[in-house]
Formats: sequence, C-alpha cells, structure tokens
Amino acid sequence: MMSYKQLRDSVNNNKLNKKRIVYFAKQYLKKAKREKNIEEIATGYYYHTYFSDDKTYYIYCDSIINLTKNRKSDKYPMLAYTRKSVKDVENSNYSDAVENLLLSEKAALKYNNLDFFYDTKNNIGIIKSEYLGDYREALNLYIESYNYFDKKKNTGENYREYNLSIIFGIADAYFSLNKTDSASYYNKIGYYESTKYKYDEMKYLFVVNEGANKLHEKKYQATIDSIDIALPKLKKYKNIDLNILSCYFYYGEAYKGLNNYSKALENYRKVDSIYQKLNKITPEFTDGYRFLIDYYKKTGNKEKQLYYINTLMSIDSSFQKNYKLLNRKIHKDYDIPHLVQEKESIINTLQEDKKVNYGIIGLLVLGFLSTVAFGIKQVQQKKKFKQLFDQLLTTNSAAVERLIVLDNTLKESKKTLDIAAEIVLDIKTKLKNFEKEKRYLNAAISVQSLAQDFNTNTKYLSGIINHTFQKSFTHYINDLRIDHIVQELKTNKNLRKYTISGIAEEAGFNAGESFSKAFFKRTGIKPSYFIKEINKI
Repeated sequence: MMSYKQLRDSVNNNKLNKKRIVYFAKQYLKKAKREKNIEEIATGYYYHTYFSDDKTYYIYCDSIINLTKNRKSDKYPMLAYTRKSVKDVENSNYSDAVENLLLSEKAALKYNNLDFFYDTKNNIGIIKSEYLGDYREALNLYIESYNYFDKKKNTGENYREYNLSIIFGIADAYFSLNKTDSASYYNKIGYYESTKYKYDEMKYLFVVNEGANKLHEKKYQATIDSIDIALPKLKKYKNIDLNILSCYFYYGEAYKGLNNYSKALENYRKVDSIYQKLNKITPEFTDGYRFLIDYYKKTGNKEKQLYYINTLMSIDSSFQKNYKLLNRKIHKDYDIPHLVQEKESIINTLQEDKKVNYGIIGLLVLGFLSTVAFGIKQVQQKKKFKQLFDQLLTTNSAAVERLIVLDNTLKESKKTLDIAAEIVLDIKTKLKNFEKEKRYLNAAISVQSLAQDFNTNTKYLSGIINHTFQKSFTHYINDLRIDHIVQELKTNKNLRKYTISGIAEEAGFNAGESFSKAFFKRTGIKPSYFIKEINKI
C-alpha cells in the first residue's frame, strides 16, 4: 500500500495524464476514508477537482469546506474556497470569485493562518487588476501582501518566488495608473531580487515592464533597448507566449512614437500572429489593431482592412463575455459600432468594384423619388411615434410580462417541452424571483450564468423561456430591461438628463447603440424621442 506522500507525488507528477491522475486520486481518497482521516479525505477531494466537470468540481470543494470548516488546519477550508474562485474566474464569474476569496480570507484569519490570509489578498488583487480593471484597489491589496511576504522571503524558496510575483503585480498596477516613478521603483526592486536569487525569467519580465513604463515618458528608444535585451532571453522559456506578444506590442508602440511606421506595422502584425495562435489577448494589447486598420485604409488595401476589422470585432465579442468592465476600453477607443459601419462599407465597395456603374440620370431620378417618399414617410412616422408615446405614457408597468400560471399539467409539459414538469415549475419559479429582484439589470447576465445560478442547463432554461414568452433569452432580458427603464424615466427626472450611454448602463446594457435598438424594438420609438416628449409634460 502506497503512503500518502507517495500518492501525493504520483498525483502531482501526472497532472497532464488524466488516466493516471484519476487512478492515484481515487486511491488517495479510498485510503483516507478507510483510515477516517479527515484532513486526508479533504486532500483526496481536492485532487478530484483536477479532473471533474464544473458541477462535480464545486461539489468536491463544498465537501472539503463542510468537512473542515470547524477544524483548525494549515490549508483547509481556505484552499477549497480558493479552488472555487479559480473555477469562478474560468467561468468569468468574477464577483463569485472575490466572494469565495473573502470567505477564504475570513477562515484564514479565524485560524490565524497569515500565509493564506495575505495570499488571498493578493489573489483578490489579481482579479481586480486583470479582470475588473480596478487597479487602485488591487494596488492596495498587493502592497499589503508584499509587506507580509517580503519579510519571509529569506525563509524559503517558495516565499521568494511568490514575493517576486507580487512585486511584478505592484509595478504593473502602477504602470496602468500611469505612475511611472513608482512603477520604476518596484521594477528595480524586482530586477534586483530576481538577479540575486537567479530567477532569470522574472528578471527579464521586469526588464520588459520597465521598457513599457518608458512609453509613458515618451522615451521610445529606451523601450526598444529594453525589449532588445529581454525578448531573446524570454523566447527560451516555454508557455509565456502572452509575454512575447507584449514585447512585440511595446515595440510597435515605441516605433509608432518614433514615427517609424514600417517597424510599427511589422510588430503589430506579429502581435496579431501570436493572437491567432493563442486565441488569447488582454485589452491593453489591442491598440495596435487601430493602427493596422488605419494603415490599410490609407493604402487602399480593403481586404487587409476588412481582415483586421473582423479580428478586432471578434476580440471585442470575447471581451464582452469575459471582461465585464474592461470591454468598455475597446468600445471607447475603437467605437465598435463605427467599425461595423466601416466593415459594411468596405464589403459594399468590394462588391461594387465587380459591377458596372449605373447611369447618373437613373440615380438622380431615384434620388428624387426617394426624397419625396422619405418626406411622406416622415410625416406618417411622426404621427405614429406620438401615438406610441401616448400609449407608453398611460401604460402601467409593462415589465412585467408576468410568468404564466405555473399549474401546467405533467402531460402538457411533457408534450410541449419534453422536460419534466417538476423542472419546468422550478425554473419558472426561479424566473419569477429573478424578475422580481430585477437581476436582469446586471450587464454581465448570460444564459450560461443564469442557468448555472438556477442549477440547470442552458437547453432547459432557453426552452422554457422560448415556450413561455415566445422569445429568445436575449429578447426576454432586453424586454425586461426596457420595460424597467421606461418606468424609471417616467418618474425620475434626473435620469432623463443622462446621456443615452448613461441610461443604457442603468438599464444593464454595455453600449448605447444596443440599448437604442432594443428600446426601439420593444416600444417602436427611439429613447431620445421618448425623453424629449416626456420632458414637455
């Protein structure tokens, strides 16, 4: 019979071999249960999270917490809460991730486990910095962790390595806040510590970080010199492709600053090449796409221009799913709706290039007829809009498209949905509470996140919504948001002073254009018209 140490080593040495890790994890748990060793049973459950699906993953974590929450331990239940936060981040549930880390922090404090306490603070800082864009709050958490772990760096290699990663986080946060002097200070500390303890990979990452920092000071040649030193060294290490991408991006920014546009073009294209390979990028490294789009627009290469517009729009779509706050950067910097129009214009131009031009006279006649028709249509539309506005004004809370009576028969549920009646009833009840609590105002809500919250699957949730409301999930959420904001605009004069983008955010939309489209689709009039007319009353 293998010892716990032998089994632990076997699990850790086979993390890339699922069949082997499953075998050793099960042997570990079997041994622990037979010996009724609570601590080791918890470890056995922990090892099972390495190969579990999402639902079972959380079950194992909760089992660890239930087993150990009233027992003093060096690692439990803190490790289980931290493990849950890892899966939360993978699923883009950042608020849940922070909540689980706060529970870990509370447990660590209860048992006076300061290593876990400050480790948790650092992990919360990483989420706030990398996923939520809250650099100031992240910085405070990083510094608290650094003040603790810096004192322990000489007590073990793990502490030294961990301390370096925290220093890197601090420098990066200062860089994002445009605090160049502070960023340089911590880059120098990190470089010195990395050199002293021979962590070459980290040393050259600090070189890159400092090179990037020089961009804020417009010391573009200093940036290039730093990357020249670091890039050849970093290429020797595996699994750091995103760091290589960052090097080419900073090259591009520096050469652009020096007006060396051919070199900037070359490096921004390398950024895209690595992105296409990784299918992974963070918002800070997307600036080069505007340069590429503008460059190929000026040179008349519409195919390349269209390619980079499509790429940037694809990245934006990914950010909307995974970066609730940071995706605002790309909308602000690149005006995605404008890019959509630009894309359509390019496609139309490319198509038109293949056709014979129509006669000028025909266009003039068509234009005249269109103008006349447009004038007539405008008069009709104004009358129609006024009628729709009057209807909205006199309608009491329309949102509220309440759920149908929940007493459908088993036979009907089976026939129409092919879902057990008990499940239908459960989901409809949860939908009713969801509407009542106005959780649809959360801009990050998705069919996946709501299905997970309801402890069901997306197929059941979508099917029940489609059957109940005769609309898609997205249509259902948008209608609830619009009905809510209509009622708010009726009673809240201050809200009417907001920009369309500001009102959109209050309604749970990420962009003003998507809000306006949803508003028009629901009410038949534009939000600007509704606000203009209601202010006359």
